[in-house]
Order: sequence, then C-alpha cells, then structure tokens
Amino acid sequence: MADAKQFDQHFALLLFDINNFDEVNAYFGRAMADALLVEVAARIRKLTRETDDIARLEGGEFAIIAARDIRPDQIRFLAKQIIDVMRAPFLIGGREIYCRASIGIALAPTDGLDANQLLRCVDTALHRAKTRGASSIQFFSANDNEAAARRHALERDLASALANDQLWLAFQPFLDLGSDRIRGFEALLRWQHPTLGAIPPSEFIPIAEETGLIHSIGHWAAKTACLAAAQWPRDLRVSVNLSAVQLKDKALLDGIVATLAEAGLEPRRLEVEITESVLISDFEDAISSLQSLSFLSVTVALDDFGTGFSSLTYLRKLPLSRLKIDRSFVQDMLTDADCAAIVRSLIELAHELRIEVTAEGVETPEQLDYLRRVGCDEAQGYLIGKPVRIDDILCIAAKPFGQQLNT
Repeated sequence: MADAKQFDQHFALLLFDINNFDEVNAYFGRAMADALLVEVAARIRKLTRETDDIARLEGGEFAIIAARDIRPDQIRFLAKQIIDVMRAPFLIGGREIYCRASIGIALAPTDGLDANQLLRCVDTALHRAKTRGASSIQFFSANDNEAAARRHALERDLASALANDQLWLAFQPFLDLGSDRIRGFEALLRWQHPTLGAIPPSEFIPIAEETGLIHSIGHWAAKTACLAAAQWPRDLRVSVNLSAVQLKDKALLDGIVATLAEAGLEPRRLEVEITESVLISDFEDAISSLQSLSFLSVTVALDDFGTGFSSLTYLRKLPLSRLKIDRSFVQDMLTDADCAAIVRSLIELAHELRIEVTAEGVETPEQLDYLRRVGCDEAQGYLIGKPVRIDDILCIAAKPFGQQLNT
C-alpha cells in the first residue's frame, strides 16, 4: 500500500474460501483437512507470480495480494483459474476429496488504500460470492456498502423485533398420502419489519444466529407453536426448526420440557427439524441433544436431505423419525431419471430403517401421483398448501385434501 500511494500503482486483494472445508474437517478429520490445505496452497502457488503474496488466514480461507499494476480482466482470469483448479479432485490419503471455492475481490486504490478498509471490502465481496453459490466470483462494489448498511440496520432492529410483536409464525401443512388428511403443520418464522416490509428468513435467521438472538427467538417460536398445537385435534403434530446454535445450547432440553408443560402438549406431537449443516458443525453434540429429545418422545426430522454430504451415518446413528427429501429432487424427478432413482431409493432405504419420508416442494398433481406410487408417506409444498396464519389452521385440517383442491 505504501508503494501504491507513493508511485500511484494499483493492486488487487483476492479472498477465497473452500466452501465445504468444515465438512471435510468433520468427516475426514483434522489431519486430512490439513493435508488438503497444503495441496490447495500448492495449486494456487502454481497459478500466481513470484511477486504475488499468498496467505492462509483461517479455516479454508486464503488471501492473495496480486502483483502491482494488474488489470481487472487479468484479476478475473486469475480468479477463474482458481475456481477451475479447485474443481479437480484432491487425492488425500488415498481418497478423492472434491471442493469448491468462492472468491471476493477488492481493488486498490479504487476500494481504498487503508488496510482495514480494503479487508472489509474484500470480506464483503466474498460474503456476496458465497450467497451466490459455490464457484462464484464477485468484485466489491458500491452496492456492497448499501448491503452492509442494511445488514447492520437489520441486526439493530432484530434485537427489538420480538418485543415489538414484529415476528410471527406461518404454518405449512403436511399431507398424509395414505389417508389424504392433513397430518400436521411446520411452523415457519416470519418478520414483518415496520418500514422495510417482509424480511425473508434467509436474511434474518443468519443474523439471529451470529448475534445469539436465535436463542430467545427460537424459544418464543417453539412456545408459540406448542401453544397453538395444543388447541388442535390430537392427531396433528407441529414441527419447529432448530439451528446449529440452538442445538449447542445446554439449556435447550430444559426449555423444551418447560414449553411442553406450559402448553399442555404431548411430547409426541412436537417434532424438531434439523438440517445437515447442524450435524456437520458438531456431530457428537448433536447426537447427544437429539437423543435427549427422543427420550422425551419428541420426534426428530432431518430436513433438506441430499443437499450436503448426506452421510448414511446420520440415518444409522441419529434417533430419526422422519426424513425430508429436498425439493430439488422432487421438482426434477419426473424429467430426470437420476432424481427419480434417488427419490425411490431414499424412500426404500428409510422404510427399511423404520423412518418415515416427507417429500418437500410438491407443486403439481403429477408429482403427487408419482410419490404415491413409490410409497412416500407425506408430501409438503404449494400443491398441498401455502404457509397460513394460525387462524386458518383448523379450517384446513378439517377438510380432506381433495375437497381443499376443489375449494
């Protein structure tokens, strides 16, 4: 930076992250993960010039200071090379490991000549790249400042959203494919901001997790859902989502016990949903917490199955009552033979393990008919019903599914 200021030179800072490094660490162990980092560094070194500086910062995150007076198109070409070289499998300890990377880029002096400012810019660009999906390359832009300001405002406002009655629950039904009756509802968290309108969960839930607000918000959501379910017919269950942060909370079990007692709800009518990311973050702690819930007769569902590593260890070691097949397989199963095979195989395997199966994202009668033919237990999606407010639940649950379609 001193040279850039003195000689009016330009350079670039690239920040890239191995998207699935935490999963590699969890599945294969620290020694394999460390060996992977060494191989990644070797590949990157071959792509850069001697005048470039490379550092591994933390986890699977690397930074590159690209040589002075390099043009933006050259920087993008370098980033594309990194993306491509990361796609080739890594042979570590006799096993093939597949990785993907996301890359953020900041330019000096365009984006700043202060070290902290430039690091903030490149970190923001990387965050945007990761939200776009694996293998994304994003340059920092002025719009990122607006996004950062919005995030800061949401973080501030979320702290008071619960007290100000801005949070509410929507409930989306599950359809039993054997009886054609509604079997329960999934409680979905919603935030109606007073000036910004509806804030999507994908935007505010990560903020809640990072700030620790997820504990109070999650407790409120579970309590509200249980109080609602206590007023429903006893054959209906309510499902609530647990994040990785909540599952690590030692007070979680006591909170759920107290919530069930206060609501007067039978534990068997409460289902907790977790995703693979919850398990990857700390598998052993997750097992312990979920087993404790299972001992209470609370049921456990594994959501979005098939989107991550989808280890069969989950099905063997976890006290699962339900497996939810991700919508991406359901949406393509009628046009993609591979997706159809995956759906059929998952249903058969789950049933062998005495686990029920719910298919997510069902949107057409043809998809529903296919799921019936292959023995799926439940369906969820817009065809079955969109998320509704609590006042509409009893009306929906009282009608057979065929009547609901007609009305």
